[in-house]
Amino acid sequence: MEVTKKDVENLIEVRKQNTFLNHLWNVFSRDMSSKGEIKINEIKVWKQNMWNVTFYPIFTFTFNDKNHLTKIKDELNPIAKTFIAILFLAIFYIIIPENLSDFNFNLRSLTILITIIFLIIWLSRVVYKYEKNNQLKEIFEILDIEVEDEDAEKEWSLKNIFIRILTYPFSFFVIAISVWSFFNDGIEGMIRGFFGIVICAIYLYSDIKMIVRAKKTIGNRISNKRQS
Repeated sequence: MEVTKKDVENLIEVRKQNTFLNHLWNVFSRDMSSKGEIKINEIKVWKQNMWNVTFYPIFTFTFNDKNHLTKIKDELNPIAKTFIAILFLAIFYIIIPENLSDFNFNLRSLTILITIIFLIIWLSRVVYKYEKNNQLKEIFEILDIEVEDEDAEKEWSLKNIFIRILTYPFSFFVIAISVWSFFNDGIEGMIRGFFGIVICAIYLYSDIKMIVRAKKTIGNRISNKRQS
C-alpha cells in the first residue's frame, strides 16, 4: 500500500514554516503538538516531547509526481545546532584566557578539552538518536509502514566503523591519561581522572553492547531465514 502525501499531511496538527524563529518559539512555548511545512513535493514534520524540548528531529518526506512517498530523511533542528555551537564557544571562552601567551596548553589540558567536546557530541547524538527512533516508530505505525529492523546493519556501516576507529583508541588514551592523573595530580587529578575513566567506560560499554545486540539480531535473522 502506497503512502500518499495526504496521509503524511494528517500527521501535522499545526502548520508552520521551517524557520529558526519558529523553532525558537517552539522551544520556549513548549507546545507539544506536531507541526509541519507543506510544499509541492516535500513535507517537513517536527514534534517535541516533554522530556526533550530541544534535541528533536525534523523529518522530511519526499514525494514523486504521483504524490507517493519515496523517501524519509531526518535532521537536527536549527535550535539544537545553535545550542551545541554556543556551548562549544562557551567552553573555549572559559578555558582559553584573553592573553593566549598565558595559556599553559599541555597534554593534560588538551585531554580535558577533547574529553569535554567528545562528551557533548556523544550525549547529543544519543539523545537525538533515541528521540528520532521513537518518533519514527510512531510515524510508521500511523502510516502503516512496515520496515525491517535496520539497526543491526547500521551498526556495521562504514560511517560507524570509521567512528569507532577514531573513538576507541582515543577512549583508551583518555583512560590511560586519567589513570596517570588520578595517582599523580592530587585531589584535582583524582576528580579529573575519575570522570575521564567513567565517561570513556560508559561509552565503550554502551557501544560494545550495541554491537553484541546487533550481532545477535543478524544471527537470529539468518536462523529464521534458514528455518523458513
